[in-house]
Amino acid sequence: MEKEFIDSREVSAILGVSEATIKNWVKHKYLIPTKKEQRIEFNRTEVEKLKTKIKTGEIDRLNNRANKGKSNKSFIPSEYHLLEEEKIIKQIIDFIHSEKIDREKALFVLSIKQLSNNNLIKNDNLRAILSKEYDGFKYNSIKINILAWYSNLNNFEIGKSEIGLFDLETPPLDDFLGVIYQSLLFEGEKANQGSYYTPKSIIEKISKNYADENMKVLDPCCGTGQFLITLSNKIKDPENIYGWDTDPLAVKLCKINLLIKFKEIDFEPQIFTLNSLIDKPPTKDIQFDLIATNSPWGVHFKQEVIEQLNILYPEIKSEESFSFFLKKAIDLLKMGGIVSFILPEAILNVNIHKDIRKYILDNSRIEKICFLNRVFKNVFTNVIRLDLRKENFDKEHKIQIIIKDKEHQINQRRFMDNKDFIFNIFSTELDEQIISKVYNCPHVTLKNNSDWALGIVTGDNKKYISSDIKEGYEPIITGKEISKFFIKKPMYFIKFEPDNFQQVAPTEKYRTKEKLIYKFISNKLIFAYDNQSLLTLNSANILIPQIKDYPIKIILALLNSPISQFIYKKKFNSIKVLRSHIESLPLPTLDNLTKEKISNLVNEILIKKENETRLNEELFKLFKFDNKEIDYLLKQN
Repeated sequence: MEKEFIDSREVSAILGVSEATIKNWVKHKYLIPTKKEQRIEFNRTEVEKLKTKIKTGEIDRLNNRANKGKSNKSFIPSEYHLLEEEKIIKQIIDFIHSEKIDREKALFVLSIKQLSNNNLIKNDNLRAILSKEYDGFKYNSIKINILAWYSNLNNFEIGKSEIGLFDLETPPLDDFLGVIYQSLLFEGEKANQGSYYTPKSIIEKISKNYADENMKVLDPCCGTGQFLITLSNKIKDPENIYGWDTDPLAVKLCKINLLIKFKEIDFEPQIFTLNSLIDKPPTKDIQFDLIATNSPWGVHFKQEVIEQLNILYPEIKSEESFSFFLKKAIDLLKMGGIVSFILPEAILNVNIHKDIRKYILDNSRIEKICFLNRVFKNVFTNVIRLDLRKENFDKEHKIQIIIKDKEHQINQRRFMDNKDFIFNIFSTELDEQIISKVYNCPHVTLKNNSDWALGIVTGDNKKYISSDIKEGYEPIITGKEISKFFIKKPMYFIKFEPDNFQQVAPTEKYRTKEKLIYKFISNKLIFAYDNQSLLTLNSANILIPQIKDYPIKIILALLNSPISQFIYKKKFNSIKVLRSHIESLPLPTLDNLTKEKISNLVNEILIKKENETRLNEELFKLFKFDNKEIDYLLKQN
């Protein structure tokens, strides 16, 4: 029985938005919470009503906020790199939509078509195949799977639409059924499931690197069987191929795919509908040789599921779905076995993922990390491939790092020594030598020596932000107006009424005499100087240094320097400039003469907007870089 009252986490999962967004909707009275026993809760019925209003477009603004999770767009997965086949697939998708054929019924019909095309069903008449008298299945396992599926669909009557679909031409693709399924899924469904189609070339490389004909392999999030189909090119015995998934339709398609792949063998695919994080599979306790998958990322688990996961995986504090799957996969391996996961780049360096990084370092050897850039359509996250071997730690073990077409090696011990166990894969041994040289110089940092402020989050920019100056309005700076050292001409204006905004820093932080404003979303450090008490929007954050006798303009110079850029890129390589990143950067101790010289050069830049080269030359001298090191630093920026 569902609970009448739920907390903000459960509301977030139902509506498909963040808890911060929930707080904003409460502020604007789209949601009315109630306080029960010191806890803020929401009436489930009211939350479901709001969900309906969003879905129907009754509240456009909220619909825009939740658009990713609620998107009803669908698209053919370009990750498969279809060429001639795309035209045929589009015709099939258009036919399904035009005839309004139910998604599962359409995939059922196409599954029979694929079995028929591969001579596993000896007929090309759909009605005949599904009649009680028909006995043309090549193997009993195929008959059992098709008739059980048909029964689940209530033995629906075959009409002209289904026959028309059955008669369409289909392309010769290994995972044709998976392509159709992905093409029929709405973007919002993919986002909520944290699941996207993996390019075939990535899976082929995993198979080439690790698969062997006698291995027992598993995909714990198998979907329609993308990984398993490719691995089956190496695996001889189909009963050594295992797949688990929570999506019963995907599991049915995966079974059909494997039956077709091993069409000369009568077998029952070891593919099961279950939650691999919680459920016990209906097989013996098998230890696997290879586990490969693209597990879901960023799943919003229901509260009761989170409670179970916290008991089963106490090491994982982040509650991130891919971390649970990684931990489970390592545990399921036999000693010497391999895990290969497709993951977001965030696992490498984001603080919240230090839990799974520590578990990886404590329980496996990292064989390889491949940086893959952005590989999923409509997903703007960089992606990596992480390969682990279940073996005891070897202090001399070297990890193979592949970034684009370049390779280098990193001693795994370095990751263990890094703060928060960061996997700084972009830093070579030479890079580490230069970074060590910088940190070995006497220095201070901004940690505990600075004040910080986030930019304003209005909660409704259309309402509060204007592109025209109005009476009572003043400039507000966004990330777009921030350049190195300077603030460009303001593009937007706001009436500063803090009580109306979703998030706002104490007023004195915006109004301080001198401050640095930096671009928050950026793969580079970009700091500007402000002595005009300007307001900032949430894409522009504020740093107020408080180091005694250390002028703010010198800190500005150092943070914008090729030296800090180099450290930021090699240690963090993030698209978000975080406070923790900035606080870790070294600020060398300086004598008064050097302070004066650097301050004068910064003033020249601020007045004349030039001479940055001269400034950098002075900064390089602080760390005693030779010409070779300077050339290398400049090339890396």
